[in-house]
Amino acid sequence: MDNILYFTTITQQKGGTFNVSIIIVILAFVVIVPLIILTCSIINSMKNTSLTLTENEIIIKSIFYGRKIPLKNILIDGIKQINIEENKEYDISIRTNGISVPYFKSGWMRLENGKKALTFITNKTNVVLIPTKDYLILFSMDKIDKFIEKIKEIRN
Repeated sequence: MDNILYFTTITQQKGGTFNVSIIIVILAFVVIVPLIILTCSIINSMKNTSLTLTENEIIIKSIFYGRKIPLKNILIDGIKQINIEENKEYDISIRTNGISVPYFKSGWMRLENGKKALTFITNKTNVVLIPTKDYLILFSMDKIDKFIEKIKEIRN
């Protein structure tokens, strides 16, 4: 009869039992989760950006770049409808602080003509140009003629 000996060896990493999977989980929360939240926020902003005209101000609601602009700061006579594809001077030259993805440009931009603009563009062919004392606002919307009539009516 043969004698059989069994040896068992338990190995441990130096410094404790730190698991590599913990690093992967932490990286997922630190990197991937914020990217998912940012992507969802951009999609939500694309769908829910709005411009409201009141008696005293224009209110732009947007997740990142919304604001209230008093009508006294708006140069009413300069408001017009533009097609950015035809008027290249109003095309975006540099994104200074904003979001620029296909079919959506939102935030602070520098235009080809060198002027600073707050943009909310989803359709380059149907944009209202709203000049203020300090910067331009470019906003894609339907029924621009009615908007221009209404703002002139309120201002007068």
